[in-house]
Amino acid sequence: MNKKYIYAILLFLFLIVSIIVFVIMNKEKKQTPNGAHFSSFIVTNFGSNSFVENEIAGLNFMVPENWDVVNDYLSSFSMKTKDFIPFSERMISASVPKKGCWIGASVSFEKEGSNEDVFFSSNKFYINNPEFLGEDREIIQIDGIKALKEVIINKENNPGRIELVWVPFNDVVYFFETDLFGEDQEQCKIHFDNFLKTISIKQ
Repeated sequence: MNKKYIYAILLFLFLIVSIIVFVIMNKEKKQTPNGAHFSSFIVTNFGSNSFVENEIAGLNFMVPENWDVVNDYLSSFSMKTKDFIPFSERMISASVPKKGCWIGASVSFEKEGSNEDVFFSSNKFYINNPEFLGEDREIIQIDGIKALKEVIINKENNPGRIELVWVPFNDVVYFFETDLFGEDQEQCKIHFDNFLKTISIKQ
């Protein structure tokens, strides 16, 4: 078998593999919900207060007073206290405080019932069927819109809890999170509850 024939076969195999990889990547891309990027959140400062607007998502909220805004890839938009010290430097747990507080806000655009519908229908199901909520979930109001709140409790090693709020509305899922661990967790709980009251969603 001559070299030209071997090169032709290798080139053909390379093209086939490239096409397969391209199809798989595009398929995965279509199945992944489109999220709002950090750059789409516009921050306006008023002294020690910061007002945040995401025009694309129709979302507004206030950053807790004297907190820092950070782009930490833990959520679309993150906020933390100036004295924040993570429990671990590992990315998976970098939002868990040893000291201080952290809040994350994310947005995913998911057309209900489509391939992008990853969180919308599942959260809407619990909101529409409260008999399935269980002890760790409850329905709350965010700017007059029904939302699902979930609490995940950790009793081992580093006791604390994670509070998650999901707002499926108009083919958009608004997601807010805080990790209540460390020495300031009760104060952080107050900050998160007050933060949720500042949220405005365009209706």
